[in-house]
Amino acid sequence: MNRFWIVAMLAGAGLFFWGIGYVVSPNGGDLEFQKMLEATQHVKSFRGAYVDTTQHTQRLWEVDCTRNIVHKQSRDAQSDIATEDQILVGLDRYSHQSDGSWLKIADKHVIYSGGWYCDNLAQGNLRDLLPDARAMLRSAMFGKGDKKTVNGVRCQDWQFAMKASTSGVKGTVCIGLQDHLPYEMTTDGTGHYSYSDYNRPIDFEAPEAILQQVSVTGSN
Repeated sequence: MNRFWIVAMLAGAGLFFWGIGYVVSPNGGDLEFQKMLEATQHVKSFRGAYVDTTQHTQRLWEVDCTRNIVHKQSRDAQSDIATEDQILVGLDRYSHQSDGSWLKIADKHVIYSGGWYCDNLAQGNLRDLLPDARAMLRSAMFGKGDKKTVNGVRCQDWQFAMKASTSGVKGTVCIGLQDHLPYEMTTDGTGHYSYSDYNRPIDFEAPEAILQQVSVTGSN
């Protein structure tokens, strides 16, 4: 057999086994991402933010699953003007109007309601709000980065690369050294996510009459 092909086959085998170790070794991140998945299932409240550096947009969300309340806001990062501002209480939705009032939206859907987000959070199906650890464990390769401090918490940076057959997304997640919760995520150099205030009280800037609707809608 041609010597070139022998060398190529040996190199390919080496890369194959390196790739397996990269995915399944505890040092490759699978253990830490499993811990992150389990830790997020116990989260009852937190804040998140996302900035798209190419589209100049910003998204903010506040979550309180003790009351099935999710506040979601989108802003133009350059003008700092809100383009969408909604609060989800149980199955009810309210839109923040330019005059400062909150308008109740007539339609009710279980999907993307406050209760739906909280149910998925408790099951580890994180759906838009936190890094999707379950999908990463299925389809990503991991590499260990540096330790750093994010939002006052020491965390370990992990690089991830999703398989091209899924999304092909690459980025980093910084996982808390003590609580195993995510505090920062970047994607493909254009998106930056930040997470804070886990299991702390959330004060929503909405009338208490709206927030109290959870006593009626939260059981739906």
